Amino acid sequence: MPKFETLRSLLNEGAREDRHITFIDGDDEQRVLSFARLRQRALSLLGALQSRGLRPGHAMVLCVADNERFLEMFWACVLGGLVPVPLAPISSDEQRRKLFRVFAQFDSASVYIDAAALERLDGFIAAHGLGLDGQRLRECALIPGSLDLGAQPGQPWESQPEDLAFIQYSSGSTGDPKGVMLTHRNLIANIHSIRDAAAFSDRDVALSWMPLSHDMGLIGFHLNMLACGVSHLLMRTDLFARRPLMWLEQASRRKATVLCSPNFGYQHYFKQYVLKQPEGLDLSCVRLIFNGAEPISADLARRFVRAMEPHGLKPNCMFAVYGLAEASLAVSFPRPGSALETLQLPRSGLSVGARVTAVSSEAEGAAEFVKLGWPVPGTEVRISDESGVGLGEQVLGRVQIRGDNVTRGYFRDETKTAKCISSEGWLDTGDLGLMWEGQLIVTGRAKDLVIVNGQNHYPQDLERVAEQVAGIEANRVAAASVRALAADSEELALFVTHRGDLNDFVPKVLELRRKILQHTGLQATHVVPVKQIPKTSSGKLQRYALAQAFEQGEFEDVLAELEPLLRAAGAEQPPQSQATTTVRRLLEVCAVFVTDRKLTPQTNLLEINLNSLTLARIHESIEREFPQRVDVADLFDYPTLEQLAEFLERSS
Repeated sequence: MPKFETLRSLLNEGAREDRHITFIDGDDEQRVLSFARLRQRALSLLGALQSRGLRPGHAMVLCVADNERFLEMFWACVLGGLVPVPLAPISSDEQRRKLFRVFAQFDSASVYIDAAALERLDGFIAAHGLGLDGQRLRECALIPGSLDLGAQPGQPWESQPEDLAFIQYSSGSTGDPKGVMLTHRNLIANIHSIRDAAAFSDRDVALSWMPLSHDMGLIGFHLNMLACGVSHLLMRTDLFARRPLMWLEQASRRKATVLCSPNFGYQHYFKQYVLKQPEGLDLSCVRLIFNGAEPISADLARRFVRAMEPHGLKPNCMFAVYGLAEASLAVSFPRPGSALETLQLPRSGLSVGARVTAVSSEAEGAAEFVKLGWPVPGTEVRISDESGVGLGEQVLGRVQIRGDNVTRGYFRDETKTAKCISSEGWLDTGDLGLMWEGQLIVTGRAKDLVIVNGQNHYPQDLERVAEQVAGIEANRVAAASVRALAADSEELALFVTHRGDLNDFVPKVLELRRKILQHTGLQATHVVPVKQIPKTSSGKLQRYALAQAFEQGEFEDVLAELEPLLRAAGAEQPPQSQATTTVRRLLEVCAVFVTDRKLTPQTNLLEINLNSLTLARIHESIEREFPQRVDVADLFDYPTLEQLAEFLERSS
């Protein structure tokens, strides 16, 4: 691979007709675009942008669900010196708030947004009285297909390595979004490192369902593939959410050699796989499956590989990696083809500055951690104490990185930049970890530590205990330490997804408190029902966002309503049929997505003009509430909530 200096030169040199991007929208729905044709389309789009007066430095916020449209505009901006700002396609009010917060950070910006999303944004603007802010954003909106591409191709801008290539915003939707500034030098340095550390060649074929608004999707499975001459397939993220089995069916059909998924993706795939195992699956061509973007479960990784081995998957293809946007993606990789390596460590000894000793898996309090490989070429990794002093091997501390791939800071946030990047160029990742025989092990986020009575507890451990309670699923409970208004110290709070009647929540509260006390000796002072656990686009739980909301009093009303129910937990409750309870739970689920009408048990979901995506999201939420009991087809066979509830009771 040539030594590119900018993304523009990468596209110019890589514009081959014999290498393609395939956009997968369904079983037999696909569009194929050669690398050369991508460049031509980007230049045409750049011409349309320049005819509107857009010049280098102008920001372009990308909020489109269509991957082909996204890439055309992304490259038009790169070629013209404009600054792309990828954001996830908007599907919720919280994401709309994030769009406004990001847009407000720029003096000059446009928003590339789907027509349907813009229409819903108009309603949001009116409902929240955004006035001039809403008008300004609306005037800067560009809709795919609305630009005149018949003019002359655009004139490329001579970008320099130190120029800003794009801004990668944090994938969370709550709080003040932080924009990671990535220069051409940052990105090209990391792309070369990824190629060397993972042994990419133009004989590879890559498949990804990760959103292009995420660094693994955009940098790892597009920019890197383009640079390496790798034909790649991009599957819509919402398609994977609705039909996860299609992921490996497409990998089999296309003879993919490189795949990727965060931890939650394997879990999502498994849910459908155990219900309906696909036939004729051939994964023998796969050499690497990247596993990153969130904490890695060794047990889940092993179960996934074992389940896929009969389909030809190689036993050592699971590629557990560590990276973050501030590093332009990659920080550490294992050796390609090596076995998944783990280490058992005592949770009680995991405090900053403490030397850690491995223990047996049978030891009390032992926890298994995945080794995440060695620093990729050109990247330095060290472990430091709280004051930034480097620590030796097998000592727990803060994970810091340095190199040409590391960002120079956060967009218009000098305070955050100064706090995270030292004068020597070391960036504090916010993660805790240690080095073990040269390999990196990450134990968790520093800000997620639950500190009660002066003792550190990892939230993942508390959540695993909570998941032993009937009705508590993985990723539906989050543990955090909070300080209530009248409290003198931190207390443990458990946030649990619950959309039904609060009376049904009371038994869970009592059992959760009993389990946590029995296994950890901690008092779960607050058990809070929430409609959903906030997550990043890659599936990471945003525990700090829940703790912040708690301390700001957002849950006071529901806790006040819950308190007398807990006090009267021993009192006899009026009898109620199971079917009636199920209908009520279904109404709670569907009301989140159908806000323009009042639903009743007799409402026919197929007769109220729901689009296919909304129906798919309703199914996904019902499936979470009633795991492995409802298929999408059941919504067509039992279209009223009353009928669906009766079906659920018969099949339970």
